[in-house]
Amino acid sequence: MLVVSNIDLTTDLPVMSPSTFLESPIKDFTLNINNDYRYLNPVIPSSENAIDAYRVPILLLRASKGGIPTLPYLVTGSVRQIMSEFDFPVVVFAVNPFSYEGFKVAKNRSALYRAVKSLSMHYKFDVFVQPLKGEMVSFKSFFGKCEMGGKTRKISEKVYEVFKIPICELHVQNIEKDVFLCALQPLRKEEISLADLEMICGGISQISKDGEFLVG
Repeated sequence: MLVVSNIDLTTDLPVMSPSTFLESPIKDFTLNINNDYRYLNPVIPSSENAIDAYRVPILLLRASKGGIPTLPYLVTGSVRQIMSEFDFPVVVFAVNPFSYEGFKVAKNRSALYRAVKSLSMHYKFDVFVQPLKGEMVSFKSFFGKCEMGGKTRKISEKVYEVFKIPICELHVQNIEKDVFLCALQPLRKEEISLADLEMICGGISQISKDGEFLVG
């Protein structure tokens, strides 16, 4: 545990400097017992936005309210309910925010059972399901900028405007000339290329010029 305080504490507990704590293999929690919390700065992204963005149903609820196009969806652990609501094919996402499996497309009943079992961690969690009416497209987004064009780029910009997630992977569905947001997931470090780093540095520079606060 790392204790942060501006009060002269008297304790028999061993003391460790913050830098040593951060470099140690022991990761616990930080206890902030300052008597004045006005030092706390705005953070990008906020805890609320980070939590909401990685939970697909909440992501799409807030996205829809923010003017981002979305599709009908179902949150359930029941394959029978999915088949009663949607025709095949369907696209299935994990609701568990710690899952990095992306999505699975199910074109028939057996494929749907496999997808639900996998993404629900053997039915421990519900899954998020949408009808697949077009083409699924996944792409990286850095501060709302991406290599895509047209309506896809506008969705990337709008997602950053609403959630302020600097680095992420977006999943969208292209249906004819329209684009719909489906999900947002974190990017692994190994997925970030040198070209991506240039975009990230550019985004940081732009935020600094615009006067936004960047912490972390």
